[in-house]
Amino acid sequence: MDTLTHQLIERSFIFSGVSVETKVSLCKGMQVVNFKQGKHLFHEGSDAKRFYIIQSGEVTLYRLSPEGDEKVFQLLGTGDALAEAVMFMRPSVYPLNAKAKHDCVMLSFSREVLLQFCTQNSDFAFQLLSAMASKLSQAVNRVDQLTLKGGNQRLVSYLLELYQEQKTDWLHLPVAHHILAGQLNIAPETLSRLFKKLKQEEVISGKGNIVVLLDIDRMCELVNLPNPFRGPEQPHGQVFSGCCNLTGRWI
Repeated sequence: MDTLTHQLIERSFIFSGVSVETKVSLCKGMQVVNFKQGKHLFHEGSDAKRFYIIQSGEVTLYRLSPEGDEKVFQLLGTGDALAEAVMFMRPSVYPLNAKAKHDCVMLSFSREVLLQFCTQNSDFAFQLLSAMASKLSQAVNRVDQLTLKGGNQRLVSYLLELYQEQKTDWLHLPVAHHILAGQLNIAPETLSRLFKKLKQEEVISGKGNIVVLLDIDRMCELVNLPNPFRGPEQPHGQVFSGCCNLTGRWI
């Protein structure tokens, strides 16, 4: 297994924290698959036999409305995983459509291999149950976060999530701005204006995918959100009430 592949699969909750031997077993039957722009990885309702990790490119997750319009749920990029949890559903069918937004290279893994390994290794199965419970909690928080009234509130909540996760004031945005805009349900041009406004207020700085938090108290005050930290000495790792781990992987 090359270094890039190892780094990519380590981010998936299925592979994270397991031994090299376990990774090798779970990667039995792994395929590297190319999808041209517009090609579907899978369709809603089809048998879910494989899950994926994006090695390069972007994937759109969507459903069709009764009128036939695409309702986009999420845009995923390099390093993101999709359809992991679906492997454990019965019947195992994909709940969404997945289409290559741009040309993609995907790591494709077998459901059969995964379930067989879980059957033979109870400790690993319990580890997955714990990870999936966390994902469920994240999904509930995601719904909560997306009900925040303003796009500015959703953006600040997202930045606070990254602050908690990365444990530094110097944040690295894990996705491109246009993908982040889709995740936050904000138009890309609106997201740019919100970032510009926060910079003008001197509560953040940075360039590109680097955001530096300068004043969390003031940032929360500007968007009328409570500061989840009691003060500068508050330890990292506090659970944010009403925030969503949008960096988490889902479906």
